[in-house]
Order: sequence, then C-alpha cells, then structure tokens
Amino acid sequence: MRAIVLHPARPVFYGWYIVAAALVAQFVAIGIQSFAPGVFLKPMTDDLGWSRQSYSATQTVATAIGGVAGIFIGGFLDRRGPRLLMFVGGVIAGLSLMATAAVETYWQFLLLRGVAQTLGTALCGGLVVNVTVSRWFVQRRGTAISLASLGISLGGVLMVPLLGWWVDDFGWRQSWVMLGVISLLLVLPSAWVIRRSPEDMGLNPDGATDAELAAPPRPGRAVSAMTEVQWTRPEAVRTGALWFVILGYGLSTFGLMAFLLHAIPFLQDGGFHRGTAAMLLSAFSWSSLLSKFVWGPLMDRVHARHLSVIGFAMSGVAMALLPAALATDSVGVVLGVMLLYGFGMGGLAPLQETVWASYFGRMHLGSIRGVAMPFSIIFSAAGPLLGGAIFEQTGSYEAAFFIFAAGLALACVLVLLARPPKRRELPAAA
Repeated sequence: MRAIVLHPARPVFYGWYIVAAALVAQFVAIGIQSFAPGVFLKPMTDDLGWSRQSYSATQTVATAIGGVAGIFIGGFLDRRGPRLLMFVGGVIAGLSLMATAAVETYWQFLLLRGVAQTLGTALCGGLVVNVTVSRWFVQRRGTAISLASLGISLGGVLMVPLLGWWVDDFGWRQSWVMLGVISLLLVLPSAWVIRRSPEDMGLNPDGATDAELAAPPRPGRAVSAMTEVQWTRPEAVRTGALWFVILGYGLSTFGLMAFLLHAIPFLQDGGFHRGTAAMLLSAFSWSSLLSKFVWGPLMDRVHARHLSVIGFAMSGVAMALLPAALATDSVGVVLGVMLLYGFGMGGLAPLQETVWASYFGRMHLGSIRGVAMPFSIIFSAAGPLLGGAIFEQTGSYEAAFFIFAAGLALACVLVLLARPPKRRELPAAA
C-alpha cells in the first residue's frame, strides 16, 4: 500500500500582515487629512465666523507641511524603517486631534490642523506604508498595494458618515476628541506590526522560497525580486520618466484634494441636506473602494501607466459633468457622476505607487519618492485653495471643476509620456 505524504501548508506570508497594517494606517491618515476637513468645514466656519477661503488655506498649509516633511521621511524610512515613524506619528496625530476641540481662534486651528495633525499623519501615512508594502512585494505588488489602499477609500466610506453623525449629535468639538481617540487605538497597534523589509525577517519578497526567487519570472511577469533594477536617487532624478511621473500624477491630485474638501459644502449649496451630501460623498468612496478589486488584478497583467490613463479619463469626464449633474436637483444623477469619479480615482494610489516601485525598484524607494514631495505640495495645496478662492469670488465651484477636469486631461498625456526608464550602459574600457 502506497504511503500518503502530507506536506505542511506554507505559513501565511508576513507581508500580508504588513498590507493589513498599511490599510489601517491609511484609513486613519487619509481620513484625517482628506475626508474629515470637509465634514467640519461648515459647522466650524458657521460657529467661529471664518470664511471658506481661510479654512481652505489651512488645508493648503497642511499640504505644504506634509510635502516638506516627506522629503526627510523618505530618507529616514530607507535607513531605519517605518516602525518608529508610525509610533511617533500616531501619538502626535491623536493628541493634536483631541486638542483641536478647544480651538477658539484661527491661529490655533492653523497650528493644530495645519502643522501638528499633518506631521502626525505624514509619519504614519501613505508614503511610509506604501514604500514598505512595495519592499515586501514585487510580482504581486499591484494586488498588495491595491489591498493596502482600501484604507484610503474606507476613510470616505466609514469616516465621512460617522463624523457626520457625530457632528450632528455631539457637535464638532466633541467629534474632534472622539476622532483622536479612535486614531490612537488604530495606529499604535499597526505600528507594532509593521516591519521594514522581508530580508529583515529572513524572508524573501512575495513569500518566495530561495529556489523560487532564483527562478526566471513566470510568463507575463516582467521582473522578479532578483531581476528588478534598483535605482539610486541621483540616478533616478536624471531620468525624464521621474519628472513625467511627478507631473502626471501631481495633476491628478490637484482636483481630488479640492473635491474632498469642498464636496459636502458644494452639495449643500446645491440644496442637499448635510446627511444626503455625506451619503453622496460616501458613495464616491464606496465606488473607489470597490474599484480596487478591479485595478489590483489588472495591474498584475497590464502596465499601470496605461491603466492610469483610463482612470484619469473617467475622472476627468465625471469632474466636468458634476456641476451640470447638481443643476438637475436629482440625487440619482449626482450619484451616477460620483460613482464614475470614484471608480476612476480609486486606481490613483495603487497605480501611482506601482509605477514608482516598478520604475525605480524597492531598495531606495523612500528617498526617490521624497524627491516628488515638493512638487506634490504645489498640486495638492493649490487645488483646495483655488476651489475656495473661486467660490469666494463667484459664489460657485463650477469654474474650479472645469479647471480640474482640464488638469486630468493633461495628466493623461504626461503619464503616456512617462515611459519606463532604461539605465544607460557605459562603454567598455579599451
């Protein structure tokens, strides 16, 4: 009788715990920085007598602080890893959120919201966790980053309606305190889980065995962890691809950050109740979340640059249609445009992060990503400020949305020009 040999199941690759920690961290960081401000805009400006332009300027300052911080975070991340950054960031974010409940003057809000909250979320947010996920995966990088970026969409799916309920029932001051407590409870355990790279734990990217790592890439896979080219920051900045990537994806965030800040007041100005407005923004987030289950598998098969063009085109059409949709006074029409915009923008974070890692490798990715941060400041900070300024001058966001749609059209062109870089080979010595 032939003996039956049982092979022990391979343990769960620790990289998937990294993905889970990244998801939670991005839920908190992006929720605080991108989704929460829109919920607090009207109650705070109405109560404290501030203009929307002033409130938007705080978001612009926050973006600038986050961009400058990213320059230094990237290098530290390459040298020391993400754990300390996330612990410190989680504490700063949680305490500053709770302190925001006590603001009475604009300068206090500017300091707490524009500086302290921003530094905290920068230390535990997208740059830190996405670079880390990119180090843990190569062949399954698209899927891994897409799953981690579910946290971004969950910020809108869960945080917007939750904060809307809290503000209605407990007031905006108590809501800041509750948000701070939740942030501490979520970020600190995630920081305990996170690790810099699989090599630090005696593992290989993607959970591959040594034999699998040495094998050629599977059909349809361009690279493996062994064949992926690793660029240094000085090498990367001399490529045209880096600058096209910076400009293309920067333009895509130009309108997104303004939309997230102004969407709820925009919908309220159009006649929708705050609860309905929050529901519509939540629908945008649901569409963004569910789209990642499409973008992720596609990225493992189709080049992320080409998929980015599709996503930007969908988003640009939706942005251009949004003012006309609101003019119909139909929840269904606005909902359809929100779903289209959410699906297109749902691919932004995973597509961008996959392009960065696949173009320049994983070993120096933190410092290379840091190069883009000053330029990200310009795009991400200008959008909310422009939206607020146009509203103050015209009483409408319509012109701003058309400008943002044009920016997405230009982003399509720039990303198409951002071909993967090739390292120049030096001629052999005579």
